[in-house]
Amino acid sequence: MNELEANGKLKIRLTSTPPHWAKTCVSILRQTSCLEIFEANSPVDDTPVDVVLHFGNYSDEVNQRYGHGRLGFWFFRFGGQDLDPAMAARRAAAVGAAFETSLWAKLSDDRCVCLYQSFGQLEPYVTGRSVTHALAKAAFFPERVLSRYLSQGVVIPCAAEAIAISSSTVASYLAEVGAVLEKIVHKLLYHEQWFVVAGRGQDLLPDPGKGEWFLNPPADSFWADPFPLEKDGRVWILLEVLPFATQRGYLAGVELFADGSHGEPRTIMKADSHLSYPFIFTWQGELYLLPEAGESRDVTLWKCEQFPDRWTKAATLLTDVCFSDATLIEHEGLWWLFLNIGEYGGICLHDELHLYYANSPLGPWTPHIENPIKSDARNSRPAGNIFYRDGALYRPAQDCATGYGKATVLNRIDRLDTEGFSETSVARIDADWRKGCLCTHTLSRSEKYWAVDGKRLLPRWTGFFKSKRLGGYLKNCLSSGVVE
Repeated sequence: MNELEANGKLKIRLTSTPPHWAKTCVSILRQTSCLEIFEANSPVDDTPVDVVLHFGNYSDEVNQRYGHGRLGFWFFRFGGQDLDPAMAARRAAAVGAAFETSLWAKLSDDRCVCLYQSFGQLEPYVTGRSVTHALAKAAFFPERVLSRYLSQGVVIPCAAEAIAISSSTVASYLAEVGAVLEKIVHKLLYHEQWFVVAGRGQDLLPDPGKGEWFLNPPADSFWADPFPLEKDGRVWILLEVLPFATQRGYLAGVELFADGSHGEPRTIMKADSHLSYPFIFTWQGELYLLPEAGESRDVTLWKCEQFPDRWTKAATLLTDVCFSDATLIEHEGLWWLFLNIGEYGGICLHDELHLYYANSPLGPWTPHIENPIKSDARNSRPAGNIFYRDGALYRPAQDCATGYGKATVLNRIDRLDTEGFSETSVARIDADWRKGCLCTHTLSRSEKYWAVDGKRLLPRWTGFFKSKRLGGYLKNCLSSGVVE
């Protein structure tokens, strides 16, 4: 007879009325048939409580009042310490660290073990938003730990990473004020413009500073998310084009020429919603495109009828999901779909990596038992196609810990099957490969080529003197005799 058959249900005692951010957690736990939730002041029968759940930092007073459940006294930590989450966020931002959020258990033998640890994006000028995202995510931690306990019969602690944050409250506030002022100046005076570099070769980690093609967008837009494509003896870079005027991206192809030059962008796909990340692959001799179209809430696969601009819908892989950067790979007889998913209660889109598998890229898709397989803004969000090298599988990911797309991290996948997933970060491309480059968030490959993007600050007046608007103004002045 197993434990649930003997005891009926796992009993969870709350220490207080759940705060707003934790209501999602309690709602999920109540819907789980094998769990029974007791409010802080409700009576409990003689059956021992399994978990005492405290939605806050550790407190000796609360612990002594409610005691230990059989699985411990569960509590939360922020920034690796027993701090208020807002202060923890400011202190982490002051040293340029990701925002750590974790669930811990104090056991009856006075040991404290980490049950779940996550690292979220923490932009120093919006620490309040980062706290909101982190709390929304933390609301799911107890359910994730309990689900694994119910399936495996044991609570498995995780090896918590040590966290270094500022110890000075004053320095933390000053750092936040400085970051806000810097962001205001950037917004007023500059556009954040992405550009693309491409090259030949199959080095595990190419040097973008030695790229052979520099794809420099015009002053009114940016080019990002490059994917090289070799087709019919020609080489293309598929990318996102985003005009600053509309802030709505579309997909285009730029042809590369042997002399280091490139053609003008040719539109591949436009939609009523924003498009980006033109993930391209070949299956059964046909070309397929899996773009990011998060506003549509559908993960849609397109088949090429005539390159570059004729595509027909092949399948809808997932529906009603807030996602980013869907990436496919065929591995050991199955197709695997990696993508970041956010939104649930306000979770940041950069933090949590989800995995699905199917017998073909058309689906149907089964969610991985460990979803989310990763909760870490430092190396979760996909950043290009997954590739083999010397028998190993490598997955590029974005480092969004202190800002969107700060760097590209190369992860070696150590395990990929229907029961588990693990990977190890082995290398990274920081944004210092070009003067003035602030971010770099894509590394993608074809058989012989690679492509990387970067972000720089472009003065808002750049291109003004070449614009049609100014040309029309000068023409009118000349015709009216204002300018001689």
